[in-house]
Amino acid sequence: MAEFQRDEHRSFRTAFVLLSLLFAAVTAWAIVDETWLRRPWKVPQEAYARLKPPGAVPVAIAQIVVPELAVVDRCPTCHAGIDDPAMVGAQIPRVLRVHPQRETLLRQHPVARFGCTPCHHGQGLALTVETAHGDGDPHWPEPLLRGPYVQASCLGCHALEPTLAGAPVISRGRQLFHELGCGGCHLTGLPQPEPKRGPSLRHVAAKLQPGYLLAWIRAPQVRRPHHRMPQFWPEAAHDPQAAAQRDRESLAIAAYALSVSEPLPLAEHAPPVDPQRAAAGQRLFDRVGCRGCHMIDGGAGDLVRIREEKPAAAGDAAAWDSFGGDADAPAAATAVTAPAAIDFAPALGELAARVQPGFVYAWLLDPAQYWPDATMPTPRLTPSEAHAVASWLLSLATTAPPPPPPELAGAIDPALAQAGKQLVARYGCFGCHDIGGFAEEPRPGPDLTDFATKDPRDLVFGASPPPLPQRTWTRFTEAKLRAPRALATPDTPLVMPHWPLPPDDVTALAVFLRGLRATPLPEAYRYQPPRATERQLAEQVLAERGCQQCHKLDAQPPAIARYYDDAHLAPPQLVGAGARLRPQWLFDYLLQPGALRPWLEARMPQFRLSPPQAAAVAALLAERAGLPPGPRPLAVPPLTVERAHVGAALFERLRCVTCHQLQAGEGVASAQLAPDLALARQRLDPAWVRKFLEDPAKMLPGTHMPQFFPDGQTPAADVLDGNAAAQLDLLVDYLMNLGLVRLAPAPTETTP
Repeated sequence: MAEFQRDEHRSFRTAFVLLSLLFAAVTAWAIVDETWLRRPWKVPQEAYARLKPPGAVPVAIAQIVVPELAVVDRCPTCHAGIDDPAMVGAQIPRVLRVHPQRETLLRQHPVARFGCTPCHHGQGLALTVETAHGDGDPHWPEPLLRGPYVQASCLGCHALEPTLAGAPVISRGRQLFHELGCGGCHLTGLPQPEPKRGPSLRHVAAKLQPGYLLAWIRAPQVRRPHHRMPQFWPEAAHDPQAAAQRDRESLAIAAYALSVSEPLPLAEHAPPVDPQRAAAGQRLFDRVGCRGCHMIDGGAGDLVRIREEKPAAAGDAAAWDSFGGDADAPAAATAVTAPAAIDFAPALGELAARVQPGFVYAWLLDPAQYWPDATMPTPRLTPSEAHAVASWLLSLATTAPPPPPPELAGAIDPALAQAGKQLVARYGCFGCHDIGGFAEEPRPGPDLTDFATKDPRDLVFGASPPPLPQRTWTRFTEAKLRAPRALATPDTPLVMPHWPLPPDDVTALAVFLRGLRATPLPEAYRYQPPRATERQLAEQVLAERGCQQCHKLDAQPPAIARYYDDAHLAPPQLVGAGARLRPQWLFDYLLQPGALRPWLEARMPQFRLSPPQAAAVAALLAERAGLPPGPRPLAVPPLTVERAHVGAALFERLRCVTCHQLQAGEGVASAQLAPDLALARQRLDPAWVRKFLEDPAKMLPGTHMPQFFPDGQTPAADVLDGNAAAQLDLLVDYLMNLGLVRLAPAPTETTP
């Protein structure tokens, strides 16, 4: 019995010792884990607490809960100074510094409402760097966004804003996606799906020389290095087999395009080119405004200047340069230097080497007959003028059109055309171009609506060699944009064409694609900018129609200004036009422009805007002038016959009709320098006219209008007791009632 008790005591002692050692080990492990392993967040917390007054900051886990976004973030536990403006400077540890764009971004996106991971991604619940950033957890689908990729999250809330302040990279990527025509092949899930960006091929046989069409399909970048048309056979430059494929397939595609081309009536009835009319055509091209968008060749042929036809006044120091430098030009005239090339629309120097002669005439008369969605406006030329301009443009080519191969010189082989149709379907040419036989086809490329959430394991990284070193979403996307065909495999042939994009553009496009997610955020988080849709529509119209090529819209001078020695001979500036012009008149004028200054040869073309587009542009110009959109009442009191007599006398004393046309008046000479005042009531805002008469140069810099009332003084001391303010009011009332009140006694007609 005693022996048994001794053995029992020995076993208990052994168990106690083992348990004691285990407890000591667990305690030691807990201390190590608490201090170094699982609680590294204490290090930045304690560092932050040392930088603040004692006791001001407790060392504890900081947690943000946003139920609407299903977010639980502990990021501020380590990034304790993220919203503290005092945490700036190199002496502050990086993890504790204030958000780098606190005022521009964090103020608009408070952490308490948005959290951190909706913008930056990562694992919000984690408390170690590797896990929180997503690098230490290969199964976490949303690793931390770094560098410019953090801007990708902006698309979730700001899908309606194509340009975002504070996010230039994704703004550039979205712009590139539009400019390159990516939306012709790919849906994105964003509002307003992208239209086709390429020109219509419905009448291509009436437009292009067959040999040029083939050469363009084979290598568009050779023909126009800056053109957005991609290369479909990039390997052909170094692979003879690929070059043979390019030649075979491009011929078939050209054959199909020509075989389904429809007639273009205007081109079929175009008069033949007349060299005798070339000089008149050049003058029209130089004067009506074509040079705002088109260069000829970028060389000496583009150094034309617009000058007055009437002789300069005696002693006038401003010398007008001639078109080509007349022999009798003033000796003091300085040489004209070539400014940066205009790259808004194609150069026209070798037009005859590219297009059919009849097409130029038809295009000048009505671009919409060839391509209803063309951004080229109707220049409002008469048939005779269009013939003259076409004759000049077609006389400029120094090279002949590329000779077509026999397959394109006559009747098209149906088998070749059928092979071309299959290639058009395979390469997705109809995604950018309107071409016969593909009207009902869906977009040829994959849907990118949820591309940002693609699992890298589902992406094709190409055959080995050369494999991508890291198989991540970012690596795949950037490689795909740089060289789309490089990721092909024997089982997965790729047809996406190649754009020679610089590295910054590749990054911008990848950042934009990183923002494409199918799951929408709650409605309360999706930003709805005021009049977002209307403003975007207006900005799109201004950009695509090239309005800034002719008109000054901001501090940037218009491209066409380089050709004018006198700004008054150029198209008018539109800075402040929203305050100067009445919205209804501007709306009507944008839809149906006409001549406002008969002496001005530059013509406002007809852009074929829709009523919503015209209304959006008018509203945007009003907004830029600081005025609300919508109609503005005509605040003009009725004008009595007696007051009209006084106004007419003052109007005559100031000699207004010396410069202004006044169709409502009698015995008035035609205007030479200023707009028709008979349109003042319909066209001008009375409040703006009042301020303009007070100080013309302030309201319209560069105007020739003299200042009749400097510093509140009047040139007519005997009118209205010499009260300058009353005289200004009278002039405005008189102008706004022109044509409504006759100077003979008659019933007064009030404003409508």
